[in-house]
Amino acid sequence: MNVRPVALLAALLPFLAVHATYLLAAAHSQVEWCFPYLESCASISATGRQPPASYLFRATMLPTAVILGAYWWLNHVWLGELQRRERVARRAANNWMLALGLLACVGLILYVSVLGEAGSAWARQRRIGTVLFFSFTYIAQLLFLSQLRRLRGQLATVPEPLLRAMWMLCFTLLATGVLTVILQAWDKAWYMTVEDAFEWILALMLQANFMLGYLVWRHAGWHLEIRLP
Repeated sequence: MNVRPVALLAALLPFLAVHATYLLAAAHSQVEWCFPYLESCASISATGRQPPASYLFRATMLPTAVILGAYWWLNHVWLGELQRRERVARRAANNWMLALGLLACVGLILYVSVLGEAGSAWARQRRIGTVLFFSFTYIAQLLFLSQLRRLRGQLATVPEPLLRAMWMLCFTLLATGVLTVILQAWDKAWYMTVEDAFEWILALMLQANFMLGYLVWRHAGWHLEIRLP
């Protein structure tokens, strides 16, 4: 079974969904027309708060959570098989990758399901969902990459520059996240004027790492086999 479409969907579906939602919201004057990566005119959340854009956002992002869960499960199965061949005793990183990846998907569901709802309780749920999704997805990507490096002997067809690009992207994500904390502490009022742009950039880099994961799958050429007992 060719499972590469799962990784491709994990990379492209949320990217296309967020931008399509923004265009729909802007067309209905719910957000400003701009280039949000630079002009910081609207947050990602603002694009999906009101109908009809909110319908599109939920209809695409909830399936995205399921696809991302499948992506992490398939990575867990694949890397577990590679580790079994090398008789690797320690598989904690693989198990943690799956657990954190699935928790990130739960966070995305928590966030999307109450987007646009008023009230402090719903706002708290959105914050929790956002933190879970971004932080746990990032850590899961790091664990995925660390295992790819450790199993390099079985992944000779995966180009070294591709793995270096994943490392650089992870480092850039971390550096950007730290920069936002520093800027917020330095001048909170000014940071609020650029916060939305940082949100778009961080989300883009996170999705770019899924695209690199798809390329890893493609070069590795692995297939899922389901065997009946």
